[in-house]
Amino acid sequence: MKIALIIERFNIALGGAERSVYEIAERLRQTGRQVTLLASVAPADASGVISLCGHDPHKRISFAIYRDALNAHLKTNHYDLVHSTLPLTVADVYQPRGGSYIETYIRNAASYPNPLTAAFKRATYFTNLKRMQYLRAEQDLCRNGHAVIAALSHYVRDQYKRHFNLPDERIFMTPNGVNTELAIDAAAAAKKEQDIARALKLDRTNATLLLFGANNFRLKGLYDLLYAMAAFKRQSPNRRIALIVAGSGKQTPYRRLAAKWNIADDIYFTGYTDSIQDYLSICDAAVLPSYYDPCSRFILEGLAIAKPVLTTRYNGASEYYQHLRHGIILNEPNNLHAFVEGLDALSQPRKRQAMSVAIRQDNLKPTVSIEMHCDVLMKLYENLYQRKQK
Repeated sequence: MKIALIIERFNIALGGAERSVYEIAERLRQTGRQVTLLASVAPADASGVISLCGHDPHKRISFAIYRDALNAHLKTNHYDLVHSTLPLTVADVYQPRGGSYIETYIRNAASYPNPLTAAFKRATYFTNLKRMQYLRAEQDLCRNGHAVIAALSHYVRDQYKRHFNLPDERIFMTPNGVNTELAIDAAAAAKKEQDIARALKLDRTNATLLLFGANNFRLKGLYDLLYAMAAFKRQSPNRRIALIVAGSGKQTPYRRLAAKWNIADDIYFTGYTDSIQDYLSICDAAVLPSYYDPCSRFILEGLAIAKPVLTTRYNGASEYYQHLRHGIILNEPNNLHAFVEGLDALSQPRKRQAMSVAIRQDNLKPTVSIEMHCDVLMKLYENLYQRKQK
């Protein structure tokens, strides 16, 4: 089976969606499928990738130009199935790694702490021409295309039922998965832990170390996390919680907030990292109080190594675990009382240990694996391929 796997840009440093597509392609190739990644731009030496609009990694190609290039390529190259992460009517499978565009805009506006800013963002969303191109293309795909939506979570499935009234036969559940065997460099991880402990004057025998991993700090709830940490510190001054912030987001606004709320000495910013597994190995829990996430890889990676996790119902990854048994699920990221209660639970070693044991007992690791994800995806491929042969 020859599969075309369409992605906007091939650069796994961009974030979870790009890394996921790369891992999917590698896994499918291991099972004997012929997979060709089609990208607007990609490095010239990227194996198994066709770059249709050049090789400059910093160049952004418009959706219309890339769509025309894809259509031209597909007219002269045969594939049994076209799997796209972009809303294209030529797709047999549409897997929106970021969920629906309309849900993205709703939840993005909700992530602004200032109500006036949130209202402004909602009101001006439709003035962004590039954004509207994608939104209209997705509407066209849902109304006029034949693609099956490969939903990463029930949260994503419900978006397409709610916003587009799609019937069940147009949606297929393909729960997200990650590489659960990421190599942890024990020596490097120990060095990171020593550096953090030294910088924060942290006694690891009686302090809780949390890890927040994301690039979009605002959308993923860092403001609310810092606010809740400050409230917890006032409430429980004898129990220390410290936080590692890993990601390429803008640090300055959050450093200012941490100083304002008297928790600057409890926050350690790492910047971008390509070894999140090392940080996961040294933390006590992974936290991502996200305003929007179709299904976070970071939370799945935490579960894969039996770390208690905290996220929200706006993250499809919350469907993989049980509240209070494996971690914490917040109904809203800005519910301060519930958030502080969650931090309180994670600050207690016995509760954390019980959660970690439950993750192992309930065997969550295979359910969050890229192998499981690709097995389900291949069932969808086989069904669609058989249907096309009739």
